Amino acid sequence: MNSKLKKYILIVFSIIIFALLLFFELGRENLFAKLEYGDAIYSILTRMIGGLVCLIFIYCYSIKEVLTPKTTLKKLIVFLPCMVIAVNNFPFVSYFSGDSFIDKNATEIILYAITCISVGFFEEMAFRGCIFTVVVHSQENRRFGAIISIFISSAVFGLVHILNLFGGAGFIPVILQIGYSFLIGGMCSVILLKTRNIWYCVFLHSVYNFAGGITSGDMWTPSQIVFTAVVAVIIATYVIWTLVKITPNDISVFLRGEDSADT
Repeated sequence: MNSKLKKYILIVFSIIIFALLLFFELGRENLFAKLEYGDAIYSILTRMIGGLVCLIFIYCYSIKEVLTPKTTLKKLIVFLPCMVIAVNNFPFVSYFSGDSFIDKNATEIILYAITCISVGFFEEMAFRGCIFTVVVHSQENRRFGAIISIFISSAVFGLVHILNLFGGAGFIPVILQIGYSFLIGGMCSVILLKTRNIWYCVFLHSVYNFAGGITSGDMWTPSQIVFTAVVAVIIATYVIWTLVKITPNDISVFLRGEDSADT
């Protein structure tokens, strides 16, 4: 597909999707406000549409390989330890001690799971699929450029959460959210760089959000904080080691969109 045709495809799809988003926003009160779980439905639809825009951008202007859901043992070895962070976002210690609990009904749990998937899809397509890959392509020194790309895409991902202040969130919780979003973004960037598969990032992001928001009550007890911190340090060490082990060939293959001989 030539670049001019790609451009036209992106423009046409972007206009259509923007029109849909505008339609949903203008009709939010009439279409969603009166519906049971209307806010959740609105959130799911808009984020899925936003993610689709980013997916089209990746397909037309970036690396198609990251959209191929191919799994190998080498990729799983990189991905699975990181999934511990996502699963551990569920407050196991406080839940089993009775300090936190699940008070949602089955419908609410299903809708919340779909919401988490839509958020994971949109944010990973935007921050890892678009921002990360664009910055990688702009760097002349590939190894250093990969690190810069991880930092920039993760920083933007973290800082965008400052918008939650305008939604009524407290200053300290937002600062904490910016911090751990930066770290999660960095981890997802390493996963993308090493596996060249953005669906790992989408899945991890979705599970992380679901595990952290499914319970109510006192989730962050002192023992829960200690347990979470210990797990975080172990996995952070592994992620940093993985980043250090990234070779110029890993980055070159990623940039060319070619596949290496995975085992």
